[in-house]
Amino acid sequence: MTKSTLNRREILERMAVVTGGAVSLTILSACDGGVKAPKNTENLNLKALNKEQLDLIADIADMIIPDTETLGAKSVNVHFLVDELAANWMTSDERKGFLNDLTVLDERIKTERGKSFSSLDNQGRGTVLDQLGQEMLAAGEGTAGLGDITNSDDNTGRKHIYRELRELIIFGYYTSEVGATEELNYDPIPGGYSGCIPLADVGGKAWSI
Repeated sequence: MTKSTLNRREILERMAVVTGGAVSLTILSACDGGVKAPKNTENLNLKALNKEQLDLIADIADMIIPDTETLGAKSVNVHFLVDELAANWMTSDERKGFLNDLTVLDERIKTERGKSFSSLDNQGRGTVLDQLGQEMLAAGEGTAGLGDITNSDDNTGRKHIYRELRELIIFGYYTSEVGATEELNYDPIPGGYSGCIPLADVGGKAWSI
């Protein structure tokens, strides 16, 4: 089958712009390693996440990149890619911090909203993500721990959990077959090179490779 993943430079540029910060070493390594979301998860065992964490990431992914004319992030199994990245591409300290941040986030949502993120309707989920987005922006890149989420005073320099999740989800989606070949323009045998043309001339989509 023709290769359909974004090239490394395009992925990194897209990640830095959309997530608003430096791309993590986890993403850099996974990008070079060609890791992408699995197509079939029927017999796939979880490697790092528990079921509650997987569902949380899946439904956040569904809000960030929902199904439209093309399949969204949850539908292309981005949450299972995050499990793979946590298990095999994060360092032990990164994995421990990431899983702890997910647990804290899940518990906070249940406390503030009375139910899990996955049990909220779309309006409730949107309210949660709007709040997290505001906190993420207020925390900035240099805030340790979870910023306003936990008022953490640790000095690990970890990204805000919502920033990290956005980064992983966007990376997973645009390296999936759907993200690269349907959401973006894709031509397995490109023709001549045009250095500067209106985006409208190519259907309003950037090129995947």
